[in-house]
Amino acid sequence: MTESFFKDDAERQAHGEIPELEAPAPDSAAEAERGFISDEGRMAAIMAYIPFLCFIPLLSMKDNAEARFHARQGVLLFLVEVVAALFLIDTVSDLVFKGILLIAAGLSVAGIIFAFQGRSYKLPIVGDLAQKSKL
Repeated sequence: MTESFFKDDAERQAHGEIPELEAPAPDSAAEAERGFISDEGRMAAIMAYIPFLCFIPLLSMKDNAEARFHARQGVLLFLVEVVAALFLIDTVSDLVFKGILLIAAGLSVAGIIFAFQGRSYKLPIVGDLAQKSKL
């Protein structure tokens, strides 16, 4: 028989055993808090990714770190979905894009003026993003 990287792998193949799928019981309350020991925590984490229901685990499961982790992600995804839904409305998306274009044009003009004067001025928002980027 060929050697296996895992010690018990060769024995399991020889005997045809099926590995257990149940997770071992946690050794402490801290381990229980990190994982989904209860079905309530698991359901709260699932609910976190359903729009409008994402606030329930965030507010009701304050003691479960894993459920709060998923709830925070779910709330951010919900906000992205709301913004995306707003862009489906033509007048709202036109106003937002025109506003962004106007601000970008204004910042470009300000950059040209500062460059012409020989001054190094960090533009708002754009300057911070440019400084953090690895361009």
